Amino acid sequence: MKHTKKVLCLLAAIIFALSAASCSFTTAKVEEAMMTDTIDENGAPGSEVTSYEADAAMLYASAKLMNAPDNTQVRIVWTYIDANQVVAEVTIDSGDIASRYIYSNLEPTSELPVGQYKVEFFVEDKKDPDATATFSVIPAPPASIEDAHMTSYMEAGGEPTDTITSVDPTGTWYVSAILRHTKPDTTVRFIWLDTNGAIIDDYTFDPQGLSDIYIGGTLTLSQVAPDGTYQVEIYLDDNAAPETVVSFDVKAINPQTSSAADGDYTLYSQTEGGFSIMYPTDWMDVGIPESLAAGFYPEEYAIDGEDEVNAVIVVKVPDLGYSTQEALDEWIAETEAENNLDYVSLDSTIEQVNGRDMAMYAYSWTRNGYSLYTFDFLVVNGLDLYVISFTSTRDALNTLYPFVEQMVLSFQIL
Repeated sequence: MKHTKKVLCLLAAIIFALSAASCSFTTAKVEEAMMTDTIDENGAPGSEVTSYEADAAMLYASAKLMNAPDNTQVRIVWTYIDANQVVAEVTIDSGDIASRYIYSNLEPTSELPVGQYKVEFFVEDKKDPDATATFSVIPAPPASIEDAHMTSYMEAGGEPTDTITSVDPTGTWYVSAILRHTKPDTTVRFIWLDTNGAIIDDYTFDPQGLSDIYIGGTLTLSQVAPDGTYQVEIYLDDNAAPETVVSFDVKAINPQTSSAADGDYTLYSQTEGGFSIMYPTDWMDVGIPESLAAGFYPEEYAIDGEDEVNAVIVVKVPDLGYSTQEALDEWIAETEAENNLDYVSLDSTIEQVNGRDMAMYAYSWTRNGYSLYTFDFLVVNGLDLYVISFTSTRDALNTLYPFVEQMVLSFQIL
């Protein structure tokens, strides 16, 4: 019996020693675990959060690490409780700061499952967490449109410059809105309606899953629009009813547009390029026949070092062999490849002008501090491509564009 007792004591001593060897003692502890909406530059949490929408872009878990020896390891585990599934796990090193905030963030790549979640903080190799933060994930609201209105222009990124309720009967019309809670397959459809409710244009935009962004629709006119009330219907996905409708009025032709239509023009004709065009008599003209090109600009709007800004350039590009659609597609692709600063595609169309198909591509961009708008008009004749390109600063656009319209309408291939 005594021998057995000694054996048991010895075994107990061994077991105790092994147990002690497998557990490390530390003064570190984790307190005040919580979910939060932000983390500042010092790692401190913002406001406490108890739930997130399923499409949340970022989730933060925060806690206080106290009395930590140098290089204390804290393991942080995110768990979807409903499915008993570990969502993410990370281990952080305390460094040489004994007490400080620690945090972990989760950036989902898709919508999170609805339900209950927890974030556990484990100091060193402890089996039980020192602190736990819990939260729920609630269904994400459907995609929606906010603050839809007409605007004079859209800056880089689609931000509107103002809010207007009436537009000129020529030029380009712009409608702006904010898209919220976008899903991966969300699409936005714009339908422009005339005064009788007939469709002028209908196209779909793919935001590619981006949310909380400005979106914009444009309509570039090929002729003077009659006075009256027009509408833009904005649809989400394949919904039968529009998410929102923007109504606006077309006002009478302004003096600038009228003066452009009734102004004094001079005929420019180039045999080498095989084209002619009317340009305002008080503009400067620069013929470059060896390059099959010509330029026209109002001297008062000229900018040093920016020769093609506030100017119209006409050029013939021979032997391309494109159709009008192919020319437009290639032109857009080449424009995008230029990687212009703050580049935003605004509109592209193909319409009949003077009995020929004419493609148009409009975009905004910036260079050397100037906010610029470019309108490129493309005409295919046999194997040849003719380009009429107009680039303008924002402050000159309203003044110059009516004259450019008249020039485009006067363009002839000889």
